[in-house]
Amino acid sequence: MSKFDDILSLIKQLPEVYATEEIALEDAYNRVLREEVRADMNMPPFHKSAMDGYACHFEDLGGEMEVLEVIHAGMMPTQTVGRNQCSKIMTGAAVPDGCDCVFKVEDSEEVTKNTVRCINPRTARNICYTGEDYRQGDVLIKEGTIVSVPQMAVLAGAGYANIKVSARPGITVIATGSELVKPHEKPEPGQIRNSNSSQVITQLRKMNLEVVENLQLKDDYDLLTQKFNEALENSDILIFTGGASVGDFDFIPEILKEQGFKIYWDRTGFKPGNPMTFSQNGNKFVIGLSGNPVSSLVQFELLAKPAIYQLMGAKYTPTRIMATLNFDYQRKKADRLAIVPVFFGNEGRIEEIPFHGSAHINALISATALMEIPLGVSTINKGETVYVRPL
Repeated sequence: MSKFDDILSLIKQLPEVYATEEIALEDAYNRVLREEVRADMNMPPFHKSAMDGYACHFEDLGGEMEVLEVIHAGMMPTQTVGRNQCSKIMTGAAVPDGCDCVFKVEDSEEVTKNTVRCINPRTARNICYTGEDYRQGDVLIKEGTIVSVPQMAVLAGAGYANIKVSARPGITVIATGSELVKPHEKPEPGQIRNSNSSQVITQLRKMNLEVVENLQLKDDYDLLTQKFNEALENSDILIFTGGASVGDFDFIPEILKEQGFKIYWDRTGFKPGNPMTFSQNGNKFVIGLSGNPVSSLVQFELLAKPAIYQLMGAKYTPTRIMATLNFDYQRKKADRLAIVPVFFGNEGRIEEIPFHGSAHINALISATALMEIPLGVSTINKGETVYVRPL
């Protein structure tokens, strides 16, 4: 197994540490479900029409049928449909007892004012039967699911006006580096704008997580230690960008050890973004990301996100698909898993993006996926397949 695989196995062993709270359904998007969702009734609860048409006996399709009534959605049939009879019915309305076919309005021909016939002898039955989608008591959504758009509809349909979810950890984002200035400031010689904080905060917001505080600090050991301790009082998770490597001014690993944090890993085993720390002290966690923007984005997506979701009790599996390469790929060193920004072309193939390394954030502007080049692989030819992670 690679270093990266080892870390993924380690993440799956992290404890679930955050409490459960109950929230309104309308606030549930991208929250982590902490209960099983079960059906409180059959769906559909009755035989319902899948079409606007006429409910009848299938055996009567060859002849004329008397129209008894019009059944709208939301009403129950009032007439019993006998042989050579039918009822006009709207989509979603309850099918009269005994009827086993609904032929579409488009397949009908009016013979007289009160009689019709079906002109399509190959018509489908067009009925959604009771319990066809699910039965009362069925598990519809498993605990640990991250609620997305389809789950919102299912929750509403199952009568869940309120749901139990993981409480969201408070998170402080701290960008370190004496060279950093804020986005609105003009960099002086030797300075750069802080782009990491905006990126990481947006990644957190996509997870519907709360950022308690956003700090930008110089490479000063005493200042970093002070702010580290202050942030821990108000936050459950600290996310640093920069300061996690082995340079003379990379103080985060030293501070973590001094404060009694257990460091789970300090290298990721992939490129870009090898130096990264993840540590724990009780129910407090610190994630140290790279100061290079591409590296920090990759580190967050591949490791920080699954780690945070694990702590919240989420059953999270990132989307990885096999896709065909539309260019020849080569690299000089194959000692680590490589993560390369690419985009999907018109034919669904992976297209190349010029990429100069961990600081080349502009390469991600047109990227729609991250391509994985396995450890030990230096060449992939056009037409071969690779794993990609859609962004």
